[in-house]
Amino acid sequence: MKSFWSKFVKEYFNFSKRERNGILVLCIILFVIIGLRIYVNNYAKPKTLDFSKYETEIDEFLSYSLPDLENGVRYNFDPNLISKEELLFMGLSRKTVDGIIAYREKAYKFWKTEDLMKVYGITDEEYNAIKDYVQIEKKTYSYNKSYKNFDKQPDYELFSFDPNTVSYSDLLKLGFTNKQANNIINYRNKGGDFFEAEDMLKLYTIDEQCFNRIKPYIQIGDNIQGKEINFKNEEIKIYINSADALEFQKLKGIGPYYSKNIVTYREKLGGFISKEQIQEVKDFSPELYESIEAQLVLDIRPIKKININKADYKELISHPYINKEITLNILNYREFKGEITSFDELIKQKALSQEVFDRISNYICLE
Repeated sequence: MKSFWSKFVKEYFNFSKRERNGILVLCIILFVIIGLRIYVNNYAKPKTLDFSKYETEIDEFLSYSLPDLENGVRYNFDPNLISKEELLFMGLSRKTVDGIIAYREKAYKFWKTEDLMKVYGITDEEYNAIKDYVQIEKKTYSYNKSYKNFDKQPDYELFSFDPNTVSYSDLLKLGFTNKQANNIINYRNKGGDFFEAEDMLKLYTIDEQCFNRIKPYIQIGDNIQGKEINFKNEEIKIYINSADALEFQKLKGIGPYYSKNIVTYREKLGGFISKEQIQEVKDFSPELYESIEAQLVLDIRPIKKININKADYKELISHPYINKEITLNILNYREFKGEITSFDELIKQKALSQEVFDRISNYICLE
């Protein structure tokens, strides 16, 4: 009998080394699970979350945002005049009341009932509850109402002066601004003279209103009247690449408008390469050009050129001779080629026509 049980045990409980290791690991896992269960049941206590500190904040938010319209008292009011306390007493939320007060503090006014909907935070419920009680004072006009004149008295004195000799300080006393006074002095320093009162309108800082104010007080000296005769007879020469706007105004028929247009066009071009380009200036008539052509001198100055290997769309199209089509042709060819190495290839590849190239060649470069 003993040998039978020994044989049975050996047959059914004889494990390999691998199986024994597996049983050992399984036992360890079971012991860990049992141990954790005992610890949790006897020692670990569940942590309770304390929401009390958030409850206060939530209550404050709700009391700020939610109206109490059921307990509020309604009465007629002007939203431009009613106080904060009175608005709260009507049952509006503090958020809406603050919005109404802020609206008024920004110097806005409620002209009609619907303007209340412009207030930040007001709800449809609040608006519908108070809209029938809004009474905004209407503006009325009184024919016998007196108005005070708050216009400042002019801080200057008017007296007779000669614009060819008047000092900087006297110009300020006459009511000229610093910019206007400097403009007059600079005009004289560059050889400009005022032969008649209207010559002051040549200055870009002097407008019609200013001129009409001082015109009765302008007195041109006798010495300048004699100089005017010589001035008209002498030949004035203007170097078109270096002259500023004031110098161009020495030419008969050229005032602030034309002189400004000439200088602006010259800057856009990069410089004049011929006198005839003056005719391209905005609003310049052939008759006006013919009347001054003999007094224009082409002085040689470096021409500002555009590097077509680096220039972007904006720089290219800003030149008076380069339109959108030319700009795109240059940019597309440059993108295709990578770098433009000669002007000839632009013409051969028909990126530019010979006519276009001849027109812009003096204003472009490759490096």
